[in-house]
Amino acid sequence: MPARAAAAWNPVTGFTDGAGRLVWAALGDPALLPAPQSGRWISNRVTVAAGSPRAGAGRVEIPDDALVPEPGTGALRPAGPGRRAEALLTYRALTSPFHDGTRMGVADVLYPYSFAYRWGAAAEGDAGSDAGVAAGTAPLREWLAAVRVADITTATRTYGEDLTVTAEVPVVEVYLRHPAPDPEGAASIAPPWSAVPWHVIALMEEAVRQGRAAFSEAEAARRGVTWLDLARDPTLDAALAALVERFRAEAYVPPALAPLVGPDEARARWARLQQFHATYRHFLVTNGPYRLQKWTPDSVTLEVVRDLAYPLGVGGFDRYPLPLKASVTGIADRGDRLEIRADVEQIEKFQRSYQITRVPLARAGPARGPREPACRYVVIGGDGSVRALGAVAPGAAGRFVVPLARGRLAPGRYTVLVALSVSDNLVAPEVRVVRHRVRP
Repeated sequence: MPARAAAAWNPVTGFTDGAGRLVWAALGDPALLPAPQSGRWISNRVTVAAGSPRAGAGRVEIPDDALVPEPGTGALRPAGPGRRAEALLTYRALTSPFHDGTRMGVADVLYPYSFAYRWGAAAEGDAGSDAGVAAGTAPLREWLAAVRVADITTATRTYGEDLTVTAEVPVVEVYLRHPAPDPEGAASIAPPWSAVPWHVIALMEEAVRQGRAAFSEAEAARRGVTWLDLARDPTLDAALAALVERFRAEAYVPPALAPLVGPDEARARWARLQQFHATYRHFLVTNGPYRLQKWTPDSVTLEVVRDLAYPLGVGGFDRYPLPLKASVTGIADRGDRLEIRADVEQIEKFQRSYQITRVPLARAGPARGPREPACRYVVIGGDGSVRALGAVAPGAAGRFVVPLARGRLAPGRYTVLVALSVSDNLVAPEVRVVRHRVRP
C-alpha cells in the first residue's frame, strides 16, 4: 500500500483507510459481496430463499414472536399482534466457528440488530450515541420492521467415508417497512449476520461506555478519547484484557441476549477469548478465511484458517475470475414481440488450462440460476420516457422473447434497447437498438 495503516482496527467504524480496508477485506467475512461485473450482490455467508421478498401494500403479517429492537436500549422486544410489513425476506445463515473456537449461534446473528438500535438511535450527545454508528446503521433502522428466527436446520458435508461435518443453519425472517421490488438490493439492507461474535461486540461496547475509547474517529475526537482499536493500542489492550477477566468471572451477557445465552455458555466464551488473546495478543476475532497473526508498522501477517466447518468450498466463485459474454446474432420483430438469437461464451477446461469458445445459445449447455444467460431490455417512447423494462431468460427454442404486446404498449413508435449477459456480467455489454411500431 502507498501508506501505513493509520485508521483504528475495529469492525464497527474502523478500517477506513486503504491499508485498513485491505486488512478487513481478508479478516471480515460479510453476509454479501458486491458483484465484480455488475451493480448487484453475491451471496457469501447468507443466502436469500427463493420467492423472497413477498411484498405488497402492507399485506405481510408480522408474527407475534418476531423481535423488534428498541431504540436507545437495543432490547429485543416481541412484536406483538396486529403488526404488518411491506416485505419479507427469508435468509439462511451459513455458520462456522469464530477464530477463538466459539461456535456461531442465534445470539451472534441477532446481536448486531440490538447494537444498531442501541448506539445508532440514541439521542446525539448521550453516552450511548455515536454519530458514525448512527450514519452507518441508518438504512437498517429505516427499513427494518422486525426479525424472527423461524428455524434452525443443519447442513452436512461429507469428506470421504470417515469424515462428516455438520453445521447449524439458522433460517431468519427479516420484515421490511418498505416495498422491495429488487430482492438483491433489499437483501443487502439488513441481513442477519455478524463478522464478529457477540462477546467481542459486548467488549467493545463496555470499553466505549466506560469512556476508554470511541467507535468512530469523529466521536473519539469529540470526546477526547482514543479511537477504538482491538489490536494495536497497548494501553487499551490491557484495559480490554481486564474487562474480559471480569466478564468471565461474572458470566456476563448483554441484557438483550439474556433470554438466549446462559451463564455457562457466556463464561466459556469469555474464557475462549482470553485464550485467543494469550496466543495472538489481540481481540480482533472474526469468522473469515484469514486470521490476524502479527503486524508491524510496515506489514501485516495473516494465517489461512484451515477449518472443514467453513461453509464456502473451493470453486464457489469460479465464474467471476473469467467473466463470459453473450452477443446478439439476429433480431426478428414479430409485431407483438422481439425474438432474439444469440451466441454465448463457454469455458472449456483442461487441468490448469482453459479456452473460451463461442457457441449458439440453442446448442449451449444448460445453465441455471446466476449462470443463466439473460436479456435485459428497455422500451423508450417517442417522448423519451421509459415505457417498459425487464429481463427475460432464454425460451425453449434457445431464443429470447421480449414482450411488446399492444395491451402493454399504446399505439406509437418506440425504441427498444436490448443487452445480453452471462453470469450477471454487465461490464461493457453489447447494446442493440431496435425501432418498433405498435399499430392502432
